[in-house]
Amino acid sequence: MEHKNILTVVEINDGITKTSYQILAKAREIADELQQEVYSLIIGHEVEEYSKDLISHGADKVVVVENEFLKEYRTLSYVKVLNEVLDEFRPFAVMMPASQNLRDLGGRIAAKRRIGLIAECVQILLNDEKNDIKWIRPTFDGQLYSDIRTNTFPQMGTVAEDVFKALKANPERTGEVINFNVDIEMENMLTEILGNVKRSSNNLSLEEAKIIVAGGLGLKEPKNWNLINELAELLGAATTGTKPISDQLWIPADRYVGMSGRKVHPKLYIAIGISGSVQHVQGMKDSDIIIAINNDPDAAIFNVAHYGIVGDLFEVVPMLIEKLKSLV
Repeated sequence: MEHKNILTVVEINDGITKTSYQILAKAREIADELQQEVYSLIIGHEVEEYSKDLISHGADKVVVVENEFLKEYRTLSYVKVLNEVLDEFRPFAVMMPASQNLRDLGGRIAAKRRIGLIAECVQILLNDEKNDIKWIRPTFDGQLYSDIRTNTFPQMGTVAEDVFKALKANPERTGEVINFNVDIEMENMLTEILGNVKRSSNNLSLEEAKIIVAGGLGLKEPKNWNLINELAELLGAATTGTKPISDQLWIPADRYVGMSGRKVHPKLYIAIGISGSVQHVQGMKDSDIIIAINNDPDAAIFNVAHYGIVGDLFEVVPMLIEKLKSLV
């Protein structure tokens, strides 16, 4: 049996996630070019209610796997489900959000089935012959884009948030709901979910902030983060940073802006000591106004900034802080 059709793995988090809709739109585009169908997989407990919405956004068939033990994401149970779905429906390609849980799922299923996985894709295209997929992702710390191919099936990739645009719902679309049974037993779990801890309100405010001050490795040492905090306090702004800053634990792991991190759209984004890698730019490029401060006139951040200041941030930022203080 040949591999055929595109499968999207849908993530449910207080409803269908935004990235799941965006991936569905790209899957619809690819499937139309191939004259094939889009299957969307929902895993969880009491999730069939989302099927009609997925069909209205482009799915031809929705595969629903429900079980009380699937209410929360747990690696082994979700891997078992996806593995059996792949055996049954044999898709040509699988697309899923590059969220924390589904990155885990993608890696596990790739290892289990010994197939390729392309992570954090920012574009997905068919080749000219329409018999292979070009999975495009940043590489070399976001300085280049790579066109990656796999020779295993199904082809599989995780997709970053906000790189595709979701389709508008069409309530007239029709499709099929397939209830697919997978035996899940507690002894196969190995983990038990005791409860959930929500992110702090401070973290949640980042996407809603009107002004954001962001810092990068140009700050050199954690002690210099006070420049970011002081400027942000004067502006009534939220603070964030790049992935390398998060990796070095200057800010919380879920606080950085980037392709695999938070996506922000403030009215004003001030980038201080940030080089401007593709990884970071993907998370803030839709800001209304971007101001960059960097001592390298060739820094990539100036390619997306509306206003740029070429200078030593340890001179420029204190001057800016003092000027703002005089206006308060």
